[in-house]
This record gives sequence, C-alpha cells and structure tokens, in this order.
Amino acid sequence: MLRAEVGDQLVGPGPTVMHGEIVGVIVQVHGDDGGPPFTVRWYDDASVSKINPNPERYWVRSHRTTHEVRLTKEALHRVA
Repeated sequence: MLRAEVGDQLVGPGPTVMHGEIVGVIVQVHGDDGGPPFTVRWYDDASVSKINPNPERYWVRSHRTTHEVRLTKEALHRVA
C-alpha cells in the first residue's frame, strides 16, 4: 500500500512512452496512516483530482528530500 504526506509527489507512467512520467503534488491525504485516496494537483495542467492509485503503477517521492522540497514548493506557488 502506498503511504504519503502532504507535499509528497505522486508519480506515474505517462499516457505514452513519449510522455515519460506524470507528476503531481499531494495536497490532501484521505486514508488512515497516510494511505490513499489522495487529492493531487497535477503539474502539467494544474488540475486537481482525488485518486486511489494502483501501487503497481504509481509511486511516491518524499518531500523530505531537499531537491524535491524545492520543486514541490515552487510548483504549489505556481499553480495555487
């Protein structure tokens, strides 16, 4: 089961090989103990969706890594 915190990134495969990854920032965690579903603001178009991701297709990047914290904060300000 996936576990996340607000500010973590949810990453999944793009719609085609040419599109690489889809990435969004988790803005709300609805499940117990950090589990899904998550509300995610997607970086590519700033849309927001509630998702219960399949752990075989999606993964979580922690916001606790310095580089990812910087990216997450910038992205939140850019699309807020």
